[in-house]
Amino acid sequence: MTTRSLALWLALLAAGCSRKEPSPEYTRASERFNKLYATELDDAYVDPAMHEVEALLERVPADSLDAQAAKTLLTRIRDGRAKIEKTTADREKALALARTPPTFTGGSVTPPPPPPGTKPAGTVSAPDAGPPPAAPSAGMSVREFNRLFGDCFEPAGPVEVNGRGTSDSFTLVDSRRCQNALPTMGNSVVLADSQNVIGVVPKSALRREPVDGGRPAPPDAGG
Repeated sequence: MTTRSLALWLALLAAGCSRKEPSPEYTRASERFNKLYATELDDAYVDPAMHEVEALLERVPADSLDAQAAKTLLTRIRDGRAKIEKTTADREKALALARTPPTFTGGSVTPPPPPPGTKPAGTVSAPDAGPPPAAPSAGMSVREFNRLFGDCFEPAGPVEVNGRGTSDSFTLVDSRRCQNALPTMGNSVVLADSQNVIGVVPKSALRREPVDGGRPAPPDAGG
């Protein structure tokens, strides 16, 4: 090989090697990822801003010096997001199971008549611009009940409401804060279906009915 041929071959080799350069997309993606992760830790994986980081990583050229690093970071982000979403889903499932009402058989109650001007259950009320209600009331949506008073009530089990079938019931939790905030609800039961609060009745209104439909058994005389 002549000197001229060797020089030409070296020039071509150098030109081929010079193609692999750092990627500006990876540089920006890495900087944004580090900033997000420094402030949010693993929660950064589910931050909407992380989608921009992913988009930059996906644009890193395959022949870039940063191609493998971009692929690794992209995998880390997606695996981290999947783990966070699974943990959240598992937590929500556990909370839903914890909120399952206990078994409560034989309870029966006649719902009170709705207050004057109250729309029938199942209708959608227009937003009320006035002050929020001070206590649960018939016609209130379950969503509003949970938003305003959910932390002060706990499930008391399903109750058979005459003429309406089985409904959920809720009683005031044993909390000084809640009892002070809702002093009239200590001896009351909130009845609700899947959409609306049916009514608020005294606990004394609940009556236990025999399972077989007959009269309750007389007290045991002993012996």
